[in-house]
Amino acid sequence: MKLVVPASAANYHVSDRDYSWTDPGEVLTIGTDDAFVGITSDRHTTRGRVAELDIKRTQVTEQIISRLTRCGWYQPHRERQTTETRKRMREVFGLARGFEVGAVIELHQGRPRRCAEPTTA
Repeated sequence: MKLVVPASAANYHVSDRDYSWTDPGEVLTIGTDDAFVGITSDRHTTRGRVAELDIKRTQVTEQIISRLTRCGWYQPHRERQTTETRKRMREVFGLARGFEVGAVIELHQGRPRRCAEPTTA
């Protein structure tokens, strides 16, 4: 399954605003307009990498539900979940769409985009 995970250390410190507090290999989603958030750690990072993970959709769904429950967006045993819950589920599974495996991405105004290659002067 193609998902977004934290980028490697080599992809950070391209600018003074880069940071990574997430756990290595955890699945990311949109946290703020300019940072991803780990769905298990709830910690932020500025860059993600598209990866092909050997994980089942049901496992990722359980992680997402756990995060949404902690944040108060998911209500267990509710027949129809809120619009916010449905949006967050689609977000995690769709974040890597349109990018090839290995692509390093960042968020710009809440939308994923490929990171610009650092220029050497």
